[in-house]
Amino acid sequence: MTSHTGEEWLSLREAAELLGMHPATVRLWADRNEIPSRRTSGGHRRFRRADIEARLRQEAEPKPDPASVLLVQSVLGRVRFAFTDGTLDTFPWYQHFDTTARDAYRQLGRRLLDLVLRTLNDGTHIDDLKKEAIELGREYGSITWASNVPLADAVRAFLYFRTLIDEGILQLAEIRSGRDHDIFWIDSFHQIQAITNEILPALIEATQN
Repeated sequence: MTSHTGEEWLSLREAAELLGMHPATVRLWADRNEIPSRRTSGGHRRFRRADIEARLRQEAEPKPDPASVLLVQSVLGRVRFAFTDGTLDTFPWYQHFDTTARDAYRQLGRRLLDLVLRTLNDGTHIDDLKKEAIELGREYGSITWASNVPLADAVRAFLYFRTLIDEGILQLAEIRSGRDHDIFWIDSFHQIQAITNEILPALIEATQN
C-alpha cells in the first residue's frame, strides 16, 4: 500500500516476510517501539517499508565480538577504579596534569579504547589502524606540549594506561581459559600491541616539533 506522500506501507505479514522473521516477533518489536508502526482504523498494524529496510541494514551490520566488548568493559572498570579509589593521586606524574590536561587525556583514552575495540572487530586493515594510532599519539603530544606537561610524565601516563589494557587481556585470558579462547586472547594481545606501539613514538615526536 502506498500513501499519498509516496511512502509504502506493509502489513504485519509482509514486514515479517521481508525481515525473515515470525510475525509474532515483529509484533513484539512494534509493541516495544523497536520498529515504528501505526494502526489502521480497523486496528491492523502497518509498517513503513523504509523502516523495515533500515532494520534490515542494522541487523546486517557486524556485531562486536562479546569477548572484545568484555575486554573494553574490563579496562574501563580498571580506569574508573583508578580514578575513584585515589590510585592516580598517588603518582607524582599525575600531579603535573592540570584540569584541562586531565580532561583532554581522558577523551583521548576513550578514543584509544574505541581503537582497541575496532582492532578486534571491524576488519579495518592494520595499516589504517596504525595510521589512526599515530594520529592519536600526535594529539597526545600536542596536549602534552600545550599543557607544559613534562614529556617523561606523559610517557609514564601512557604506559600506565597501556598496562591496564594488557592486564585486562591477561585477566580475561585466565577467566576464559580453553584452547580456542587462549588463541583469541594471544592474538588479541599481539594485535593491540602492534597498534598501540605506534602511539608512544608519535607522542614523543609531536612534543619535539
